[in-house]
Amino acid sequence: MKRWRRWLIIIGAVVLGIVVLRATVLRPRPVEVEVARAERATVEDAVANSQAGTVKARFRSRLGIERAGRVDQIPFREGAKVQRGDVLVQLEVSTARTQLEASRRDLETQRAMLESTRAAAAKAQRDFDRTQRLRASDLVSEEQMDQAKTATDASQADLRAAQARAERAEAAVRLAQDELDHMRVTAPFDGVIAQRLVEVGESVIPGQAVIELVDPVRLYVSAPIDEMDSGRLREGLPARVTLDPYPGQTWQGTLSRVFPVVNDTKEQNRTLEVEVELPPDPDKPTPKPGTSADIEIVLDRREGVLRIPSFAVIESKRVLAVVNGRTVSRDITVGLKNWQWTEVTNGLKEGDVVVTNLDKQGVKAGIAVKTRERGTNAAAASAPASSDGGSGGSP
Repeated sequence: MKRWRRWLIIIGAVVLGIVVLRATVLRPRPVEVEVARAERATVEDAVANSQAGTVKARFRSRLGIERAGRVDQIPFREGAKVQRGDVLVQLEVSTARTQLEASRRDLETQRAMLESTRAAAAKAQRDFDRTQRLRASDLVSEEQMDQAKTATDASQADLRAAQARAERAEAAVRLAQDELDHMRVTAPFDGVIAQRLVEVGESVIPGQAVIELVDPVRLYVSAPIDEMDSGRLREGLPARVTLDPYPGQTWQGTLSRVFPVVNDTKEQNRTLEVEVELPPDPDKPTPKPGTSADIEIVLDRREGVLRIPSFAVIESKRVLAVVNGRTVSRDITVGLKNWQWTEVTNGLKEGDVVVTNLDKQGVKAGIAVKTRERGTNAAAASAPASSDGGSGGSP
C-alpha cells in the first residue's frame, strides 16, 4: 500500500512539473503585432488612376511659319515669358517691305488720278446742266446738247475706271501688308517659350514649325481610370493631385472631363481617360507640363465616423481585435472605404484595438500578443482590453 502511494506521489509530481513548465518555460512567447485604435474621423470613397497620369497645358502650340524665307530675328529664348501678340520669329522682310512701299506709292498715284477724274466729271456735269438750260431757251442747238451729254457720259466712265484703279491699288497695299505680316510668328496667347525649333539664319518653308509656346497657368492632369470605376464618375467631383517631383504636397482640383469611350487597346487592362483641372496655387510650386502625376477623385465623404485602417480588415467583413492580450476574430459591417481607411458601422466601438500587420507569420485568432501602435516604437505587454470578447477563428 505504501508502495502505491509513493508511485502516486511521483506521478503527481511529474504532472505538476509538466503543467508548471508549460505555464512558464514552455509557454509560447507572445507575438509582437502592430495595432491601431478605432477612432472617429473622416472617411472618403475615392478612386485613383490605374497608371501614371501626366500634367498637361490647356494651351500648348507648335507654331508654324506661313511664308518661305530666312529667319532674321528670334527675340526670345526658351523659358521666356511672352504676351499675346509678341513677335516670336521674324523672317527677312526687305523684299516684302519694298513691295509694300511700291504698292503704297501706286495707291497715292491712283488716288490723285481719281481726284482729277472726279473734278473733270463734275465740270462735265455742270456744263451739261448749263447746256440743258440753254436748250430749253432755244439758245443752243441740238448738236451742242448731244455733245454735252456725250462729254458727261465719258467723264462718268472715266470716273468709274479711276475708282476701280484706286480700289485695286488699295487691295494691292493690303495684299503686300498681309504678305509682310505673314513673315512673322506672333504669340496667340500669353505663355512661356518651351522650345525654339529654328535659329537665326536658317531657311524655312511654309507650314514649318518654328517655335513651341506653352501656357503654364491653365494646366490639367490627364490620367487613366480603371473601367470598373467609370460608372461612378461625373464631372465636377473634387479631386486631389500629387506630383512625383514634389513629395508630400497635394493640389486640389476638379474633375472636368470624362472621356466618352473606354480605351480597349489592352483587352486585359481597359481604362477610361479623365481630366482634372489643376488651378494655380500661390502656396505651391508651379507644376511643369509633362510631369507625372497621380489623382484621387473623391466620390463621397463622411465626417466623424468610426474608422480603422483598411489593411486591418479581412475580406471586408472581420478584423482581429485584441482583448486582454489575446487576438479575437470579430465580425464587422463596413461603410465607405478607400485604400487607407475603412468606415465601421457595426462590430467595433471607439477605442477598440485591431491588428494591422495581418500578413505577419503566426498572426491568427486566439494567440497571445504584445502590441505596438502604428507610428510608435515602444511595445506594451498588451493592448487595452475591450469590454467584450468575440468568436474564435483564424484570419
